[in-house]
Amino acid sequence: MENNALTKMAQDMQIKRYAGEVQSNYTGRIIYSALCHWMRCAVMDETTQKYDRKSKAYVLGRIRELLVIMSEAFPASQKWIFKDLKNPVDSDDLIRELRDKMLEARELLEVDELRNIGLPAYEKHYCTDAYDRLTGLSEEIIRPEYVGITRVVRRKQDNENRISVDKIAIDEYIDWIYAGASWNECHNLEDFEFFNPFSTRPPHRSWTNVVSNSEKKILARLTLYNGLHEYHLINKEYDKYWNSPIAPVLAEWKEERRVLLALRKKVGNAMQATYDKRDSVYLLNLYCGLPLKEQVIIDTYCWPLNSMDDKYNYVVPGFIWEDIKNIIRDSLGIDLKEKN
Repeated sequence: MENNALTKMAQDMQIKRYAGEVQSNYTGRIIYSALCHWMRCAVMDETTQKYDRKSKAYVLGRIRELLVIMSEAFPASQKWIFKDLKNPVDSDDLIRELRDKMLEARELLEVDELRNIGLPAYEKHYCTDAYDRLTGLSEEIIRPEYVGITRVVRRKQDNENRISVDKIAIDEYIDWIYAGASWNECHNLEDFEFFNPFSTRPPHRSWTNVVSNSEKKILARLTLYNGLHEYHLINKEYDKYWNSPIAPVLAEWKEERRVLLALRKKVGNAMQATYDKRDSVYLLNLYCGLPLKEQVIIDTYCWPLNSMDDKYNYVVPGFIWEDIKNIIRDSLGIDLKEKN
């Protein structure tokens, strides 16, 4: 019975098992995409006369209930979904994270001053030359493919109004962000930590108290509280150091991650990533956090690989792979290599 139900869900969502995929990962991916769709449907639950929006707490409660039911119905998924959680009931952080991914990808919208959640209009958006992405809900008879947190349909004809993925050339970006900075002479270098672009360790372990004498462009940070940091650009000219805080709007989008990736590439020490092709999907392995712009794209179309909260490894559908690959190489300056 369990296998029949899982097979039916997979068929409805057009999610296929790839070669070598373990049962827990496969079952988890199906439930992951199903939860995203149930989140859309929960927004439209007829609980009041005006039922086009729900509080975040309501959506959290509904999806928590469904997650527990699904994990009990399909025990193979529990290792992938809950990973190190001792009690599946303690899954609120997982659901909040999934809900936030839906909001960042605009699969859900905050619709009023109370930050209640609603749905975007039912629309088809350009995704690739062959596919459109669906948002919202509709009674239109259409059978989409479920990928990551969204749904796509194969396009029947060319869309003249398509909008391609906005790519950022990382070499140009680093020049742009430094050229546009507002500089003040820095007299308190001892307060900062400095990113070492020559380090081969993960970026979060590549900070030092020693400022480089050889590099003119430097990324620095001040430690605030609760593990938070404030990031600054440092520019060295004629043995003087000039400082410019990264603009709040850029910090909100975690653009300091793009800066450090650009600095690593600039010194010939580009960050690495690997991938493995399996049937019609690609298994992508990243070794650092990404700027929010690229992270949202990957979260939208890809599944986490090893667990529901995996932030570094992904199952990438074949139809979007070329776009993802180009983003990683061009916009992030990461060297992407196929395994073996």
